[in-house]
Amino acid sequence: MRNRLPTFAAAAALALGAGSLAHAQTAPGPAAAPPAAEANAAISDDQVNSFALAMNEISTLNQKYAPQIQGATDDTARTDLQRQAATEMAAAVEKSGISAEQYNQIAQAAQGDAELRARIGVAMQANGVTLPAN
Repeated sequence: MRNRLPTFAAAAALALGAGSLAHAQTAPGPAAAPPAAEANAAISDDQVNSFALAMNEISTLNQKYAPQIQGATDDTARTDLQRQAATEMAAAVEKSGISAEQYNQIAQAAQGDAELRARIGVAMQANGVTLPAN
């Protein structure tokens, strides 16, 4: 469970750092489809929608727990808070309709795929999800 927190946090950071994902633009690439594009094609719209909903919940949980974790007075308290945050994040992902493994796969694929990030941005906008300002 401890390994999930960094991945969830990284995915939330991806979302926060991406700004308006729907407007992502990239320079033209090579004619051959890169592996990221193949992964994007394998991710259904339902999975993207579920990912966007889960990412919103994870962002909210990160905002809730980050100050508590940073302000923890000792390692035991910090570890307990990290475990609690990871548990709630995993539950939020499951509630969205995808597994933690699927969530992590989509997050990883989105890091190298502007088209997938754009699809996630569209899903977020369609669901009224807004990311907090940095």
